[in-house]
Amino acid sequence: MNNNKEIIKIIFMLASIYFISQFCRALLGVVAINIANDLKLNSEEIGRLGGVFFLAFAITQIPLGILLDTYNPIKIIIVMLLLIFVGSILFSVANHFYLLIIARSLQGIGCGVCLMGPLVIITRLTDTSKFSLYSGIVMGVGGLGALIATDPFYYIVAISSWKSAFFYSSFLIIFLVLMLLFFFPKSFLRKDKAKISFNLNAYKKIIKNKNFLLMLPMSMFGYSSFAFILTLWGGKYLFLVHNINKSNLSLLLMFMALSWSIGSIFFGFIEKKLQKKKIIIFSSIAMCFLLGGLCLNFNYNYYSLLIIFSLIGFFGAFTLVLISHYRVLFNKKIIGKVLTTANLFNFSGVFFVQWLTGLIIFQSKKQYYFSNYLSFSLAFLVVIFFLCVSIYFYSKTDEV
Repeated sequence: MNNNKEIIKIIFMLASIYFISQFCRALLGVVAINIANDLKLNSEEIGRLGGVFFLAFAITQIPLGILLDTYNPIKIIIVMLLLIFVGSILFSVANHFYLLIIARSLQGIGCGVCLMGPLVIITRLTDTSKFSLYSGIVMGVGGLGALIATDPFYYIVAISSWKSAFFYSSFLIIFLVLMLLFFFPKSFLRKDKAKISFNLNAYKKIIKNKNFLLMLPMSMFGYSSFAFILTLWGGKYLFLVHNINKSNLSLLLMFMALSWSIGSIFFGFIEKKLQKKKIIIFSSIAMCFLLGGLCLNFNYNYYSLLIIFSLIGFFGAFTLVLISHYRVLFNKKIIGKVLTTANLFNFSGVFFVQWLTGLIIFQSKKQYYFSNYLSFSLAFLVVIFFLCVSIYFYSKTDEV
């Protein structure tokens, strides 16, 4: 058996797992308008619907860290993929807001393993020097799931309905489960331990690490500064503020997702050539300026918006380097717990930002009669503030 061929096969399947997660989390970006119209949902409810996926995602991280360090990760991944399938089917038949909430929660719980599982496998298969490269490839290729969830997915919605689109797309998950069951090379993974090891001392070690604590704000608001646009508000912002029609806005979001994938591969390659800290600080400052640009009262044309959204997608991929920074702080034995603990804050941040921005947009329009432009600008400025606070704390970390 050729080792390189086996690793290539593994990386491809790990990217397919992450593809499902990216696909599921980005789906609302282009159909939120349709769902809001059909079920008469306001901005605060749309914010909750978008955020609950990430909240459910976040609360699975600690138990997943324990399971991934104990059992064969592929077994855990397959079980969670089936949970995503159930959530997708439920979403496709939902006709009430709270049923949608339950469905998105199930999807969020299942997707909780779709990056951390592959990263744990990569950690076990390779040395530290190749972690960022392989992770970048997995995130870059898998990130195309978010691209498929934009214009291609909207095409299915346009010719059928958002419910039918969710129903048909759910069978991608079953296909992946079958692929993992029959083709994943089991010889590359260790056997299960006899029992679960909670290892509370590992969590004490993680939480007491100064650098880990200083990095948490960036985990909360780094990825969320990109995700809250692609996965929820991007479509409504373009539609309400710039009068971009649904077909064209889905194209803009598609280029944003594509740029994120390109950025993931790019950051995976340069991470070893440049200092992690400099990459993260520069990229997060760039995100602040780009989001600030959306707050300016300019009459952006389509191509200007295409450039801004693409750059937000590209620089938003810098969180790959943040994951690599976490990776070098601890040894392999507790890496599942380290990455999932960090991811708990990462996706709690997305939930918080999506819920908070939805509340700001809703309340500013309802109580203070803000225009669509002012409501979204206020929401974006709040995100910029939290990102600036994160940059301050991250700047205090040790050089790596």
